[in-house]
Amino acid sequence: MSLSERIRKIREYRGLKQVAVASEMHITQQAYSWLETKSGNIKVETLKRFCDVMKVDLPFLMATDIPVNNENMEMFEKVNYSVVFEEYKKLKNKIETYEELILRKAV
Repeated sequence: MSLSERIRKIREYRGLKQVAVASEMHITQQAYSWLETKSGNIKVETLKRFCDVMKVDLPFLMATDIPVNNENMEMFEKVNYSVVFEEYKKLKNKIETYEELILRKAV
């Protein structure tokens, strides 16, 4: 999932319109729309403002391997993201290792 898709999904999860988020970020609705459609070279400061408005951590926004869904949004709202992200990475590595072992035994 691209950064622009994550930005859109997080906004939709919060149930906000583009104009409301743009207003809170102190940018125009057109500038905000660009974030959701063509987010190329976005300044970190802009991403931080988005995160402040949406009440998410910047690492969660940037973690393209963690889906933006109800379960993850709720989980990352309640705990320190950095701890959860590290645990997620460990679990993902364990799963990959087990999958490799299973594939080796199957051959």
